[in-house]
Amino acid sequence: MKILSFSYCFPNSDNPNWGIFVFHRISALARLETLQVYSPVPWFPFLAGKQAGDTRENWNGLDVFRPKFFYTPKILKNQDARFYAKGIKHYVADLCRDWRPDILDAHFVWPDGVGVSRIARELGIPYVITLRGKLYECIKIASQKQQCADALKNAAAVISVSSRLADEAIQLGVDKDRIFIIPNGVDKDTFQIRNKKAWRRELGLPLNKKLLVTVAHLGHRKGHHEVIQVLARLPEDVFLVLVGGAAQDGSPEIIMKMAKSSGVENRVMLAGPQPYDRVAQYFSAADASVLASYREGCPNVVLESLACGTPVVATDVGAVRDILPVPDAGRIVPPQEKEPLKIALAEVIGQEWDPEAVQEKSGVRSWDQVAIEVEKVFNKIIKF
Repeated sequence: MKILSFSYCFPNSDNPNWGIFVFHRISALARLETLQVYSPVPWFPFLAGKQAGDTRENWNGLDVFRPKFFYTPKILKNQDARFYAKGIKHYVADLCRDWRPDILDAHFVWPDGVGVSRIARELGIPYVITLRGKLYECIKIASQKQQCADALKNAAAVISVSSRLADEAIQLGVDKDRIFIIPNGVDKDTFQIRNKKAWRRELGLPLNKKLLVTVAHLGHRKGHHEVIQVLARLPEDVFLVLVGGAAQDGSPEIIMKMAKSSGVENRVMLAGPQPYDRVAQYFSAADASVLASYREGCPNVVLESLACGTPVVATDVGAVRDILPVPDAGRIVPPQEKEPLKIALAEVIGQEWDPEAVQEKSGVRSWDQVAIEVEKVFNKIIKF
Protein backbone atom coordinates (compact mmCIF):
# COMPACT_ATOMS: atom_id res chain seq x y z
CA MET A 1 0.00 0.00 0.00
CA LYS A 2 1.23 3.49 -0.85
CA ILE A 3 0.12 6.33 1.44
CA LEU A 4 0.55 10.07 1.06
CA SER A 5 0.09 11.78 4.43
CA PHE A 6 -0.71 15.48 4.88
CA SER A 7 -0.33 17.59 8.01
CA TYR A 8 0.21 21.33 8.29
CA CYS A 9 1.09 20.65 11.95
CA PHE A 10 4.37 18.74 11.88
CA PRO A 11 7.68 19.16 13.74
CA ASN A 12 10.27 21.51 12.27
CA SER A 13 13.61 22.93 13.31
CA ASP A 14 12.00 25.98 14.94
CA ASN A 15 9.48 23.91 16.90
CA PRO A 16 10.49 20.24 17.20
CA ASN A 17 7.55 19.43 19.50
CA TRP A 18 4.87 20.91 17.22
CA GLY A 19 2.62 18.10 16.04
CA ILE A 20 4.89 15.49 17.60
CA PHE A 21 1.87 13.15 17.95
CA VAL A 22 1.32 13.38 14.17
CA PHE A 23 4.96 12.54 13.57
CA HIS A 24 4.75 9.48 15.81
CA ARG A 25 1.65 8.07 14.12
CA ILE A 26 3.04 8.63 10.63
CA SER A 27 6.43 7.23 11.62
CA ALA A 28 4.86 4.07 13.07
CA LEU A 29 2.69 3.62 9.96
CA ALA A 30 5.78 4.06 7.75
CA ARG A 31 7.24 0.97 9.42
CA LEU A 32 4.30 -1.01 8.03
CA GLU A 33 3.61 0.57 4.63
CA THR A 34 5.25 2.70 1.94
CA LEU A 35 4.60 6.29 2.86
CA GLN A 36 5.46 9.88 1.95
CA VAL A 37 4.74 13.05 3.94
CA TYR A 38 3.62 16.49 2.79
CA SER A 39 3.61 19.22 5.44
CA PRO A 40 2.27 22.31 3.64
CA VAL A 41 3.57 25.71 4.79
CA PRO A 42 1.35 28.83 4.67
CA TRP A 43 3.06 31.59 2.68
CA PHE A 44 2.35 35.27 2.14
CA PRO A 45 4.67 37.32 -0.10
CA PHE A 46 5.18 40.22 2.30
CA LEU A 47 6.26 37.80 5.02
CA ALA A 48 8.53 35.80 2.74
CA GLY A 49 11.62 36.38 4.85
CA LYS A 50 10.00 34.68 7.83
CA GLN A 51 8.77 31.55 6.09
CA ALA A 52 10.25 28.42 4.65
CA GLY A 53 8.63 26.29 1.99
CA ASP A 54 9.10 24.12 -1.09
CA THR A 55 11.84 22.30 0.82
CA ARG A 56 12.59 18.65 1.41
CA GLU A 57 14.23 17.16 4.45
CA ASN A 58 14.69 13.97 6.39
CA TRP A 59 13.01 14.44 9.76
CA ASN A 60 14.04 11.67 12.14
CA GLY A 61 13.89 9.07 9.39
CA LEU A 62 10.86 10.42 7.53
CA ASP A 63 11.11 12.05 4.10
CA VAL A 64 9.14 15.30 4.43
CA PHE A 65 8.23 17.72 1.65
CA ARG A 66 7.09 21.18 2.78
CA PRO A 67 5.30 22.82 -0.19
CA LYS A 68 4.19 26.44 0.10
CA PHE A 69 0.59 27.51 -0.27
CA PHE A 70 -0.71 31.06 -0.36
CA TYR A 71 -2.73 32.40 2.54
CA THR A 72 -3.78 35.81 3.82
CA PRO A 73 -2.93 36.63 7.46
CA LYS A 74 -6.01 37.44 9.58
CA ILE A 75 -8.44 37.82 6.67
CA LEU A 76 -10.23 35.43 4.28
CA LYS A 77 -9.62 32.56 6.72
CA ASN A 78 -12.60 30.65 5.31
CA GLN A 79 -10.56 30.34 2.09
CA ASP A 80 -7.50 28.70 3.69
CA ALA A 81 -8.45 25.17 2.63
CA ARG A 82 -9.11 26.29 -0.95
CA PHE A 83 -5.73 28.06 -1.08
CA TYR A 84 -4.16 24.93 0.46
CA ALA A 85 -5.56 22.71 -2.32
CA LYS A 86 -4.69 25.14 -5.09
CA GLY A 87 -1.15 25.59 -3.81
CA ILE A 88 -0.16 21.94 -3.56
CA LYS A 89 -2.36 20.24 -6.18
CA HIS A 90 0.28 20.35 -8.90
CA TYR A 91 2.86 18.79 -6.58
CA VAL A 92 0.51 15.88 -5.88
CA ALA A 93 -0.35 15.51 -9.56
CA ASP A 94 3.35 15.43 -10.48
CA LEU A 95 4.00 12.81 -7.82
CA CYS A 96 1.16 10.64 -9.14
CA ARG A 97 2.86 10.29 -12.53
CA ASP A 98 5.58 8.09 -11.03
CA TRP A 99 4.21 7.19 -7.59
CA ARG A 100 0.43 7.11 -7.37
CA PRO A 101 -0.73 6.72 -3.77
CA ASP A 102 -3.54 4.33 -2.88
CA ILE A 103 -4.77 6.64 -0.11
CA LEU A 104 -4.46 10.31 0.81
CA ASP A 105 -4.19 10.58 4.59
CA ALA A 106 -5.17 14.01 6.07
CA HIS A 107 -4.30 14.51 9.73
CA PHE A 108 -6.58 17.46 10.52
CA VAL A 109 -9.97 18.35 9.09
CA TRP A 110 -8.90 21.99 8.48
CA PRO A 111 -7.15 22.92 6.32
CA ASP A 112 -5.67 19.47 5.56
CA GLY A 113 -8.88 17.47 5.24
CA VAL A 114 -10.90 19.98 3.27
CA GLY A 115 -7.93 20.79 1.01
CA VAL A 116 -7.07 17.14 0.44
CA SER A 117 -10.72 16.31 -0.32
CA ARG A 118 -10.60 18.73 -3.27
CA ILE A 119 -7.39 17.20 -4.61
CA ALA A 120 -8.50 13.60 -4.03
CA ARG A 121 -11.75 14.03 -5.92
CA GLU A 122 -9.98 15.59 -8.91
CA LEU A 123 -7.42 12.78 -9.02
CA GLY A 124 -9.82 9.94 -8.20
CA ILE A 125 -7.93 8.79 -5.10
CA PRO A 126 -9.72 7.77 -1.86
CA TYR A 127 -8.93 9.90 1.17
CA VAL A 128 -9.16 9.57 4.94
CA ILE A 129 -9.48 12.40 7.47
CA THR A 130 -8.42 12.16 11.09
CA LEU A 131 -10.57 14.20 13.47
CA ARG A 132 -8.79 16.06 16.24
CA GLY A 133 -9.74 19.05 18.39
CA LYS A 134 -9.46 21.43 15.43
CA LEU A 135 -13.00 20.45 14.43
CA TYR A 136 -14.43 22.27 17.45
CA GLU A 137 -13.06 25.58 16.14
CA CYS A 138 -14.39 24.96 12.63
CA ILE A 139 -17.99 24.14 13.55
CA LYS A 140 -18.35 27.57 15.15
CA ILE A 141 -17.93 29.23 11.73
CA ALA A 142 -20.73 28.52 9.24
CA SER A 143 -18.60 28.46 6.08
CA GLN A 144 -15.91 26.25 7.60
CA LYS A 145 -18.52 23.96 9.15
CA GLN A 146 -20.13 23.44 5.73
CA GLN A 147 -16.77 22.76 4.05
CA CYS A 148 -15.76 20.31 6.79
CA ALA A 149 -19.10 18.49 6.60
CA ASP A 150 -18.74 18.06 2.83
CA ALA A 151 -15.16 16.77 3.13
CA LEU A 152 -16.05 14.35 5.92
CA LYS A 153 -19.17 12.98 4.21
CA ASN A 154 -17.19 12.21 1.06
CA ALA A 155 -14.19 10.63 2.80
CA ALA A 156 -13.62 6.91 2.36
CA ALA A 157 -13.20 6.76 6.15
CA VAL A 158 -12.98 9.11 9.12
CA ILE A 159 -10.63 8.30 11.99
CA SER A 160 -11.62 10.03 15.24
CA VAL A 161 -9.32 10.31 18.22
CA SER A 162 -12.33 10.39 20.56
CA SER A 163 -15.92 9.18 20.78
CA ARG A 164 -17.06 12.79 21.29
CA LEU A 165 -15.51 13.92 18.01
CA ALA A 166 -17.10 10.90 16.32
CA ASP A 167 -20.49 12.11 17.59
CA GLU A 168 -19.79 15.56 16.13
CA ALA A 169 -19.04 13.95 12.75
CA ILE A 170 -22.31 12.02 12.86
CA GLN A 171 -24.13 15.29 13.59
CA LEU A 172 -22.50 16.70 10.44
CA GLY A 173 -23.99 13.85 8.41
CA VAL A 174 -21.15 11.32 8.29
CA ASP A 175 -22.23 7.67 8.08
CA LYS A 176 -21.31 6.15 11.45
CA ASP A 177 -20.18 2.94 9.71
CA ARG A 178 -17.33 4.91 8.13
CA ILE A 179 -16.09 6.35 11.45
CA PHE A 180 -13.35 4.55 13.37
CA ILE A 181 -12.33 5.63 16.87
CA ILE A 182 -8.57 5.32 17.34
CA PRO A 183 -7.12 7.38 20.21
CA ASN A 184 -3.50 8.47 20.14
CA GLY A 185 -0.62 6.37 21.39
CA VAL A 186 2.50 7.02 23.43
CA ASP A 187 6.22 6.83 22.75
CA LYS A 188 6.83 4.16 25.37
CA ASP A 189 10.61 4.37 25.06
CA THR A 190 10.44 7.94 26.35
CA PHE A 191 7.44 7.82 28.68
CA GLN A 192 7.92 5.08 31.24
CA ILE A 193 8.09 4.61 35.00
CA ARG A 194 11.23 6.10 36.54
CA ASN A 195 12.54 6.96 40.00
CA LYS A 196 10.54 9.91 41.35
CA LYS A 197 13.10 11.27 43.81
CA ALA A 198 15.97 10.94 41.37
CA TRP A 199 14.18 13.07 38.79
CA ARG A 200 13.18 15.66 41.38
CA ARG A 201 16.85 16.09 42.24
CA GLU A 202 17.77 16.23 38.55
CA LEU A 203 15.13 18.89 37.83
CA GLY A 204 15.68 20.93 40.98
CA LEU A 205 12.19 20.26 42.30
CA PRO A 206 11.27 20.08 46.01
CA LEU A 207 11.77 16.65 47.52
CA ASN A 208 9.39 17.05 50.45
CA LYS A 209 6.30 18.44 48.70
CA LYS A 210 3.24 16.95 47.04
CA LEU A 211 3.99 17.80 43.43
CA LEU A 212 1.39 18.56 40.74
CA VAL A 213 2.55 18.97 37.15
CA THR A 214 0.65 20.52 34.25
CA VAL A 215 2.08 20.23 30.73
CA ALA A 216 0.34 22.77 28.49
CA HIS A 217 0.90 26.18 26.95
CA LEU A 218 -0.04 29.11 29.17
CA GLY A 219 -3.16 30.12 27.23
CA HIS A 220 -6.45 30.82 28.99
CA ARG A 221 -8.30 27.75 27.66
CA LYS A 222 -5.90 25.42 29.47
CA GLY A 223 -7.57 26.40 32.76
CA HIS A 224 -4.43 27.37 34.68
CA HIS A 225 -6.23 30.07 36.64
CA GLU A 226 -8.72 27.54 38.05
CA VAL A 227 -5.85 25.25 39.09
CA ILE A 228 -4.01 28.14 40.77
CA GLN A 229 -7.13 29.28 42.63
CA VAL A 230 -7.75 25.71 43.77
CA LEU A 231 -4.11 25.36 44.82
CA ALA A 232 -4.73 28.09 47.41
CA ARG A 233 -7.34 25.83 49.02
CA LEU A 234 -5.11 22.76 49.17
CA PRO A 235 -2.59 21.99 51.94
CA GLU A 236 0.50 24.20 51.90
CA ASP A 237 2.79 21.29 51.05
CA VAL A 238 1.18 21.02 47.58
CA PHE A 239 3.39 22.54 44.86
CA LEU A 240 2.50 23.19 41.20
CA VAL A 241 4.88 23.06 38.22
CA LEU A 242 3.68 24.40 34.86
CA VAL A 243 5.59 23.09 31.85
CA GLY A 244 4.85 25.07 28.70
CA GLY A 245 5.46 28.31 26.87
CA ALA A 246 3.55 31.55 26.40
CA ALA A 247 0.44 31.69 24.22
CA GLN A 248 -1.42 34.52 22.53
CA ASP A 249 -3.57 35.06 25.61
CA GLY A 250 -1.25 33.80 28.32
CA SER A 251 2.26 34.62 29.53
CA PRO A 252 4.50 33.83 32.52
CA GLU A 253 3.79 37.33 33.85
CA ILE A 254 0.02 36.80 33.74
CA ILE A 255 0.32 33.41 35.43
CA MET A 256 2.54 34.67 38.23
CA LYS A 257 0.33 37.72 38.78
CA MET A 258 -2.57 35.32 39.22
CA ALA A 259 -0.53 33.16 41.61
CA LYS A 260 0.42 36.21 43.66
CA SER A 261 -3.19 37.41 43.91
CA SER A 262 -4.16 33.91 45.13
CA GLY A 263 -1.34 33.91 47.70
CA VAL A 264 0.49 30.92 46.19
CA GLU A 265 3.34 32.57 44.26
CA ASN A 266 5.84 30.58 46.36
CA ARG A 267 4.07 27.32 45.47
CA VAL A 268 4.05 27.77 41.68
CA MET A 269 7.02 27.14 39.41
CA LEU A 270 7.10 27.96 35.70
CA ALA A 271 9.42 25.53 33.95
CA GLY A 272 8.84 27.00 30.48
CA PRO A 273 8.74 24.94 27.27
CA GLN A 274 10.77 21.74 27.54
CA PRO A 275 12.23 19.21 25.08
CA TYR A 276 10.11 16.14 24.47
CA ASP A 277 12.20 13.76 26.59
CA ARG A 278 12.38 16.30 29.41
CA VAL A 279 8.58 16.35 29.63
CA ALA A 280 8.68 12.68 30.58
CA GLN A 281 11.01 13.53 33.47
CA TYR A 282 8.53 16.05 34.88
CA PHE A 283 5.73 13.50 34.74
CA SER A 284 7.93 10.93 36.48
CA ALA A 285 8.80 13.43 39.22
CA ALA A 286 5.15 14.29 39.99
CA ASP A 287 2.70 12.83 42.47
CA ALA A 288 -0.08 13.65 39.99
CA SER A 289 -0.62 15.59 36.79
CA VAL A 290 -3.51 17.95 36.13
CA LEU A 291 -5.07 19.15 32.87
CA ALA A 292 -7.91 21.65 33.36
CA SER A 293 -8.54 22.42 29.67
CA TYR A 294 -11.80 23.73 28.27
CA ARG A 295 -11.30 21.90 24.96
CA GLU A 296 -9.09 19.05 23.68
CA GLY A 297 -9.01 16.41 20.99
CA CYS A 298 -7.04 13.49 22.40
CA PRO A 299 -4.70 15.09 24.95
CA ASN A 300 -1.43 13.23 24.72
CA VAL A 301 -0.28 14.67 28.04
CA VAL A 302 -2.87 12.49 29.78
CA LEU A 303 -1.58 9.37 28.02
CA GLU A 304 2.04 10.32 28.66
CA SER A 305 1.45 10.88 32.36
CA LEU A 306 -0.28 7.50 32.68
CA ALA A 307 2.56 5.80 30.79
CA CYS A 308 4.90 7.21 33.45
CA GLY A 309 2.69 5.70 36.15
CA THR A 310 1.51 9.11 37.34
CA PRO A 311 -2.24 9.53 38.06
CA VAL A 312 -4.16 12.30 36.30
CA VAL A 313 -6.88 14.77 37.21
CA ALA A 314 -8.40 16.05 33.96
CA THR A 315 -11.49 17.90 32.81
CA ASP A 316 -14.17 16.01 30.92
CA VAL A 317 -13.22 17.19 27.43
CA GLY A 318 -12.30 15.50 24.16
CA ALA A 319 -11.07 11.94 24.53
CA VAL A 320 -10.45 12.15 28.29
CA ARG A 321 -13.33 9.75 29.06
CA ASP A 322 -11.92 7.30 26.51
CA ILE A 323 -8.34 7.30 27.83
CA LEU A 324 -8.50 7.95 31.60
CA PRO A 325 -9.95 5.07 33.65
CA VAL A 326 -11.42 6.29 36.92
CA PRO A 327 -10.96 5.82 39.79
CA ASP A 328 -8.06 3.44 39.01
CA ALA A 329 -5.78 6.03 37.40
CA GLY A 330 -7.18 9.41 38.46
CA ARG A 331 -10.29 11.57 38.35
CA ILE A 332 -12.39 13.35 35.71
CA VAL A 333 -14.06 16.66 36.58
CA PRO A 334 -16.30 19.17 34.77
CA PRO A 335 -14.40 21.97 33.00
CA GLN A 336 -14.32 25.46 34.57
CA GLU A 337 -15.64 24.27 37.94
CA LYS A 338 -13.31 24.84 40.87
CA GLU A 339 -15.01 22.85 43.65
CA PRO A 340 -14.99 19.46 41.85
CA LEU A 341 -11.40 20.15 40.80
CA LYS A 342 -10.37 20.88 44.38
CA ILE A 343 -12.06 17.70 45.67
CA ALA A 344 -10.45 15.55 42.97
CA LEU A 345 -6.96 16.95 43.50
CA ALA A 346 -7.25 16.51 47.27
CA GLU A 347 -8.32 12.89 46.79
CA VAL A 348 -5.58 12.06 44.31
CA ILE A 349 -2.67 13.62 46.21
CA GLY A 350 -4.07 12.26 49.47
CA GLN A 351 -3.50 8.62 48.57
CA GLU A 352 -0.54 6.49 47.65
CA TRP A 353 -0.48 5.30 44.04
CA ASP A 354 1.35 2.31 42.66
CA PRO A 355 2.91 3.50 39.38
CA GLU A 356 2.86 -0.02 37.93
CA ALA A 357 -0.87 -0.33 38.65
CA VAL A 358 -1.63 3.11 37.17
CA GLN A 359 0.23 2.22 34.01
CA GLU A 360 -1.41 -1.20 33.75
CA LYS A 361 -4.96 0.01 34.44
CA SER A 362 -4.64 2.81 31.88
CA GLY A 363 -3.96 0.41 29.02
CA VAL A 364 -1.94 3.05 27.20
CA ARG A 365 -0.93 1.78 23.77
CA SER A 366 2.24 2.33 21.81
CA TRP A 367 2.22 4.18 18.51
CA ASP A 368 3.01 0.87 16.79
CA GLN A 369 -0.28 -0.53 18.11
CA VAL A 370 -2.12 2.57 16.89
CA ALA A 371 -0.52 2.25 13.46
CA ILE A 372 -1.75 -1.35 13.17
CA GLU A 373 -5.33 -0.14 13.77
CA VAL A 374 -4.94 2.65 11.21
CA GLU A 375 -3.53 0.17 8.70
CA LYS A 376 -6.60 -2.05 9.15
CA VAL A 377 -8.85 0.89 8.26
CA PHE A 378 -6.79 1.64 5.17
CA ASN A 379 -6.86 -2.00 4.11
CA LYS A 380 -10.66 -2.02 4.28
CA ILE A 381 -10.72 0.94 1.90
CA ILE A 382 -8.32 -0.66 -0.56
CA LYS A 383 -10.26 -3.94 -0.60
CA PHE A 384 -13.55 -2.12 -1.04
